[in-house]
Amino acid sequence: MQAGFLTYDLQEFTADCLSRAARVLPCRLKAYPTLELAAIDRIDFDYRPSRKKGGFFTVRRKGSTPEGFSSTLNWGAAWACARESDVVVFFGLQGATALAAAVLGTLLRRRMVSVNQTLPPYWERKRRWWVRWLKGWLLRRCRVHVLQTPLSRDTLRQVYGIDEALCVEAPFEAGAGVFQEHLARVPQTRRELRRGFGWGDRECVFLYVGALFRFKGVETILEAGSLLQKKASSFRMVFIGPEHTSAGEPSIDDYRKQAQALGIGERTQFRPREPLAELARVYKAADALLLPTQKDVWPKVLVEGALAGLPLVTTTACGAAGGLVIAGRTGFVIPPDDPPALAEAMEKLLDPGVRRSLGAEAREVELALCDRRKEAQGYREAVLKALETR
Repeated sequence: MQAGFLTYDLQEFTADCLSRAARVLPCRLKAYPTLELAAIDRIDFDYRPSRKKGGFFTVRRKGSTPEGFSSTLNWGAAWACARESDVVVFFGLQGATALAAAVLGTLLRRRMVSVNQTLPPYWERKRRWWVRWLKGWLLRRCRVHVLQTPLSRDTLRQVYGIDEALCVEAPFEAGAGVFQEHLARVPQTRRELRRGFGWGDRECVFLYVGALFRFKGVETILEAGSLLQKKASSFRMVFIGPEHTSAGEPSIDDYRKQAQALGIGERTQFRPREPLAELARVYKAADALLLPTQKDVWPKVLVEGALAGLPLVTTTACGAAGGLVIAGRTGFVIPPDDPPALAEAMEKLLDPGVRRSLGAEAREVELALCDRRKEAQGYREAVLKALETR
């Protein structure tokens, strides 16, 4: 018997999660990444190699939730996973390759399991009709649904009509264990790190980590910074992540020009994508994490920021709002695309006491949510349930 896990790639946190799942599953686990490998040293389970590079494009329409899609369709991974596996697990993958595997799995009468992190119900309903239709079709092909975030149950039930009896909980660990290993290896103090980065001891450093997509709220941060500058002077904004060349997406140079036009060029720093070891150093030196996204589920960056003891700011369009980002307790939750609201939250975070209180609580909440054993056991329960159902 085999459970085939169709996944985007095998980064450190993905490989760590599948390794834990492989140790408790009632059958053999084999991974089918659609993109090239990234963490071979952490892989202690069977997998089908992939050489495909990842492509990405975005779709924006006024009045609808912005969409981001992988443009990589890996027919080989979809066919191999469906043909070789008794249970096909869509490991957070619901794009074109997953749809292909679902078609093949249906034809081959395979048992299928969906793994879900979702937007809040309101924002899921605002997605384009064809996105919801395709996602609903895939979900209806599955016998079991793994819930990874608190809001997933509500979204699957309210938007897609999924029966709760078919759901199994496996809280998203999000690479917390791997990231804590990197944090523990940082030998420098916060002051030493900040001096190395050229940051002042007393300035508040607002951090953004992730791909520089427009829907992630990079422009909102820049506009909020220009508003905050009218009230305060001791802060800077640091952006870490790659730019994307998709049509309509700003480049780093475009963002720099926007910052200059807003009069905050000297307060703005852009850095390229960093490995986790270097990111741990940056998180440890920063003061707050900003993610004013227009669409996200349970971003790893919020988990990483919380583990580093940073207060978190995100939006109501994020699936982590209310679960990890709790307004007034671990950070602030604001409307998407609202620079004045973000500037207000940033102004509150200029107070070191507020940052310490919210950051300490964010770490405690994340540690309580993170349960590596329960996540792995959730996958075991889901696979067993899929094998038992008819």
